[in-house]
Amino acid sequence: MIFDPVIRGAKRVLIAFWARREPPHVPGRHYSPAVADNVQRTMNLIMPLAHPGPETTAQIVKLLRQRADDLYSGLDNVGTVHFARFLVIDGNLQMISVFDGDIETYIRDFIASIGHVFDAALAFVKDPPPLPTAENPARFVDWVHTHDLIQMPDDLTELVDDLSLLPRSLLTLTHTEPDSQLGMYRAYAGYSAAQIRQALGLDWGEQ
Repeated sequence: MIFDPVIRGAKRVLIAFWARREPPHVPGRHYSPAVADNVQRTMNLIMPLAHPGPETTAQIVKLLRQRADDLYSGLDNVGTVHFARFLVIDGNLQMISVFDGDIETYIRDFIASIGHVFDAALAFVKDPPPLPTAENPARFVDWVHTHDLIQMPDDLTELVDDLSLLPRSLLTLTHTEPDSQLGMYRAYAGYSAAQIRQALGLDWGEQ
């Protein structure tokens, strides 16, 4: 339809107007007294590189390989980390991790265990926090909060009252926060399909 681009453009303008007039509520990270709510929480740390490109990526790879023993033993010492990954995507160094407990405690434990390794990685990041992080833990915690993707709450009623609608509050939030974690499934793995088939004496070619 010839009017489709006009309608889409009008929608973008209207949502931008709403977001400026009524800034959306950004969901925060709340520590829950329910133990299960604090298991396998996520941190999606997005750090723009000062000089993105293949040479910077290669230097980061070299750093992480040289410090691998320190990095792995440090994460083991934190004691609450399920996994952590470093990625370079679209000019950003990203650390994606899953951990248990409160995020501020996790960050402070992280600094105490491998702050020196992270300091070296932050040398490649645009507008890094004050270094060394071990001497500026509160500043680093604040910096992480500003670079951690917002996470849509598991229960969207925190944002909207009627889930059958696409309300203004959700539209303005996704306008002002286009990069976000949309959801997460949390569970402890049981038996895989491969383990079940092996226990039954079946290979993958059998029905």
